[in-house]
Amino acid sequence: NSRARYATYLKGFLNYLGIPFDVKVKVPKTLPDYVETSDIDQIVQWIKSKHSHKNSITRDLTLLETAKRTGMRRSELANLKVRDISLDKNRLYVRGGKGDKDRVIPIHTKLKNSLSDLIQGKTEMERVFGLKPRSLGNKFRNWSNQAGVDLHTHSFRHHFATKLVERGANIRAVQELLGHTNLNTTQVYLSVTGDHLEETIGLLD
Repeated sequence: NSRARYATYLKGFLNYLGIPFDVKVKVPKTLPDYVETSDIDQIVQWIKSKHSHKNSITRDLTLLETAKRTGMRRSELANLKVRDISLDKNRLYVRGGKGDKDRVIPIHTKLKNSLSDLIQGKTEMERVFGLKPRSLGNKFRNWSNQAGVDLHTHSFRHHFATKLVERGANIRAVQELLGHTNLNTTQVYLSVTGDHLEETIGLLD
């Protein structure tokens, strides 16, 4: 994956210089890690046990819950502003996601009150979580290390997608929620558990 990414950067630069670059790097097709709910619960319990200011703990728990129930990317979480949350319409708007695309995500009932409390008193243009992407990612990594699990920000996106697919969500709806351009990218989550293959195996004698 790293070689393929570097080859893309190099090709763009060399094309700019008028130098042909025909090297192609085959990207391995690997499955996303399966994220156990129990691992996320361990992080939640660690955050709750922290000796921090109550407001900090509330912010952190809401951040984690938002990642878990929206599948947003690290940069999207960091760039989420108060104006992007419509409690009346029960909608959360992702502005300028990957590929500079906007999308809308319904707010889960278990997330609505937490978000409502967090944005109270903030201006329309303030960041909801008050963190830049790198700081936000470091916070997730620190939580995981302290809780004794191996998760990062993107793990919550995997968890979101896998749980929806496991429970029979329409794959195109999942694609739209994740902001994937290509359906093939979303379909990878079908193979994480292999549940959709059980009926086929059952056809054997």
